[in-house]
Amino acid sequence: MEKACGLDVHKDSIFACILDEQGKKILEKLYGTLTPDLITLRDILVEEGCRDVAMESTSI
Repeated sequence: MEKACGLDVHKDSIFACILDEQGKKILEKLYGTLTPDLITLRDILVEEGCRDVAMESTSI
């Protein structure tokens, strides 16, 4: 298994957690939802070689 990322998506923020092949946390960080923040998150995923992403998004 390769690195994987879980995203918890909210209206104003995205919490990201990247795990390595052994389940060890590589990154745990809060991002904004504006375009520059999303580009930063994308760049981190590419830099870490994270190809799999799971997303949770709930609303009221």
